[in-house]
Amino acid sequence: MMGRSIVSTIIFLYAFSAFAEGGYTNHAGNVVAGWPVKLTAKQVSLAEGVVTNGCRLTTNGCSHSTSHLSAIASAKAEPFNFSTTNTYPLSIFPESEQRRIAADFGQPRVPVAVKRAITGAEKAMARSRKRAEKGLCTKEESDDFCAKSAAALKGYLDKQVKDGVITPAERKAIGH
Repeated sequence: MMGRSIVSTIIFLYAFSAFAEGGYTNHAGNVVAGWPVKLTAKQVSLAEGVVTNGCRLTTNGCSHSTSHLSAIASAKAEPFNFSTTNTYPLSIFPESEQRRIAADFGQPRVPVAVKRAITGAEKAMARSRKRAEKGLCTKEESDDFCAKSAAALKGYLDKQVKDGVITPAERKAIGH
């Protein structure tokens, strides 16, 4: 019995360390480590060992979007150093992981209904600001409308995460 718990602990720690490094689970249940630095419709390039100023980036400490890291890397700017980059077909990942990869890359794949809600709220707020500029309403009324619209959109997006329509990574990439 003791041997089984040690093996379970070792497996758990190995899996935990893979997630701490940044990785995505493929269909076989294996973690593919890395950060997306290039994304096409059929492939993703994952960089392993991303180093910035001597500090290893993790999911908890990355203050830059990975698309920003990708742009910096493609421009060959320092201090980012990618030790290894591997390209994988997206088909090896389940749909949920493909969506997480896209969100981590900065190009979230959200459902059309969610995109429409975001676009509609943004247009309504822009319209309200234009009305205030033209004197058709006061700036305070416009600001109040925009604050209520932004709060409603935030609530809607939070509910979409809770209902499983969008992932937390997509929610973070969307902003608002």
